[in-house]
Amino acid sequence: MPASTLPRHVVATRAQYDQETAAMRTLTDRAANENRGLTTEEFATFTAHRTSAENLASQLQAFSEDITRSRDVDALDASLRGEQGAEGETGERNAAETGNGERLSGNAQVRHRDPGHYRAVREGGRNSWFADRFRAEVLNDKASRDRLTEHNRALDLPNEGVGLLPPKWLTDEYAPFARQGRRAANAVRHIDLGSDPRPMSMPKQTAGTDNVVADQANENDAVPQTDAFDTDVDTVTPRVTSGAQNFSRQMFDMSDPAIDQLIYTDLLEVFDAKVEGKVIAAMITSAGTATKTYATEAAYTAGLDPTDATFIGDYVIDTALAVRMARKLPANVLISSVQRYGSLLKIKDSTGRPLVPPDSAGPVNIIGQGQVDTDGRFEGLPIIASDGITQYPESILVARAQDVLLFESAVMRFRYEEVTGPETIRVGVWGYTATYVKYSGKSVKRIAITAAA
Repeated sequence: MPASTLPRHVVATRAQYDQETAAMRTLTDRAANENRGLTTEEFATFTAHRTSAENLASQLQAFSEDITRSRDVDALDASLRGEQGAEGETGERNAAETGNGERLSGNAQVRHRDPGHYRAVREGGRNSWFADRFRAEVLNDKASRDRLTEHNRALDLPNEGVGLLPPKWLTDEYAPFARQGRRAANAVRHIDLGSDPRPMSMPKQTAGTDNVVADQANENDAVPQTDAFDTDVDTVTPRVTSGAQNFSRQMFDMSDPAIDQLIYTDLLEVFDAKVEGKVIAAMITSAGTATKTYATEAAYTAGLDPTDATFIGDYVIDTALAVRMARKLPANVLISSVQRYGSLLKIKDSTGRPLVPPDSAGPVNIIGQGQVDTDGRFEGLPIIASDGITQYPESILVARAQDVLLFESAVMRFRYEEVTGPETIRVGVWGYTATYVKYSGKSVKRIAITAAA
């Protein structure tokens, strides 16, 4: 489809996507031209652009599917109407004149007899008009299409009307349950489990030779030596994340759009939400005791004042430095709830100027950048606003994303017919996931809001 005919929201989303990917290419091209890898700051910026691009790509994919589905349904509907119209014209022409063009006279009217496809069950009917409509339009079933054509051809339009017609479903405007999807889970490292969900041993060093290596006091003094180095392993066990939905065969036969695809989509969205929560929970557990704490919401509100001793900007810096001192490498992501992200956007200085504006141009005293529809940066850290953060005690996480590992298998979609009989169909999803945070207690730190009051 030419760009000029695309809906404006699709064109705008594609333009945003192109901007994000162009920014990513600029960073990688610059590093390649200088024959080096990305710096810590460049990688953090790259991660922020990548997260935004992935979200935009998901939107574009959904838009594309909606446009394609609508176009296919329109084409099929036009085809059905064309066939019915052509057959109707043929019938009228045959009724009006003979093979040699002679005009017939008399009061007789040519009309096809009702084939009885959609009679009541008590009258011997075996077919559903709604089911045939679905099969003809979605499954391109010829038998269903023929029954619909014969049924419509038999109607007396002036006296009987147009017959059974479906309600006008705006399927392109179908509104699924609102879910955020993966945010933090897309920012951490992914390791594919493939088809092997066995437990994994994660080796780590637990003791070093810090007290062994020392300056020699005198010539010929013995070299310090001891058995100081030690290792251990953590066992990571993937667990099943799964769920299924039963529904009636009538619902499948009579639904438009197809009910099984709607349920599959919902199950996969819930699966993503569970994975998001699992990643956040692992990071909170790894962080342990909060580096900084607000006892109540009132204390947190006071901390939004740049002149307050508990200013959230200072707390974020302190927490990021705690990661750097413990991990010996800098943090590169800040994760909060959407509500907390909104509170950061509202921070203003004593003159009422925003300290986290929508763009970085203008004031020089800004401490971040962001807007309601796009996560930004705060104190130099890319922000991820995630629904995986729950309230009370609520955490604001500062982390090194590369140290958080998400193990995940492919998600299997399964379907069973006749679970308890011909009347029931079951569809579901099944996948293995596991999370692991390297350098526990060091690579993730957190700020806590303990309670509402």
